[in-house]
Amino acid sequence: MDDSENPQPAFQQAVIAAVEQVTHIAPADAEGKMIGSPVVARGVINYPLKALGLCAGATSARYVTTTEVYPDSPSATPEQCNAAQVTAVRAAIDYALAHG
Repeated sequence: MDDSENPQPAFQQAVIAAVEQVTHIAPADAEGKMIGSPVVARGVINYPLKALGLCAGATSARYVTTTEVYPDSPSATPEQCNAAQVTAVRAAIDYALAHG
């Protein structure tokens, strides 16, 4: 999930590209949405994070994201979900260091 008030599409795609090496990326539905929101890029939706009080909006960080990896998904094991979260964090740090 990207911040509609501070979109960082290249950052989001870097995280998605890394995570898809570990587990699947949820596709948009027939209406081009995920959880009722328009998909702006593969696996990414935007929300005004601060205005909604979402965790990723708690700071004024340049790069923020929220990942949704569910250990109860029939498409991924709990181990894959853990690996996906670690991969997302590492990809985010790598991107921030390279684009600081």
